[in-house]
Amino acid sequence: MSILLAQVDDDGGRVSVAEFENLFWLLAVAGNETLRNGLPGGCIALLEHPSAQNGLRADPALMPSAIEEMLRWWTPVMTFRRTATSACKIGGQHIGEGEKVVVSLAAANRDESVFAEPQRFDIRRHPNPHLAFGHGPHFCLGAQLARTQMRALFAEVLARTSTLSYAGQPSYLRSNFQRGVKELPIAWTA
Repeated sequence: MSILLAQVDDDGGRVSVAEFENLFWLLAVAGNETLRNGLPGGCIALLEHPSAQNGLRADPALMPSAIEEMLRWWTPVMTFRRTATSACKIGGQHIGEGEKVVVSLAAANRDESVFAEPQRFDIRRHPNPHLAFGHGPHFCLGAQLARTQMRALFAEVLARTSTLSYAGQPSYLRSNFQRGVKELPIAWTA
């Protein structure tokens, strides 16, 4: 893939080294880390909400909305830094062109003006305009693949088990960027 990217002709020019590095980071790190942290986060949501487990087992058609709620509730990538391309005001605060702004996706996904009872995990939440995959020109290219993988994993796990529970204390990643899990001991019954 790297050879193909290096040979891409974009409007008369080749992909620069900086563009290539950004694309590599996007494909190799961002897609991997987001899903890798989203899966255990979704599992924690189900472990902490047994009624959601039971609801999904009873009605597997709820899986798409449950995945969206898992992503909102856990938010695998908590923050991103952006650079203002022009002067603007956000929340009454003046931001100058070129200034750095930290976007908190985790805070946005718990915004009371957007989500009714934002601290509550609700697999039937609708609408669910979460920002776990970003928004606009920075929307995650792998969002649909991540959703598909999460739906497949949780559908299989829930179909093959009657209960999931903690088998010990989880160990969390220490990061201000990713909300991750290092270790998640789980017990289940078939």
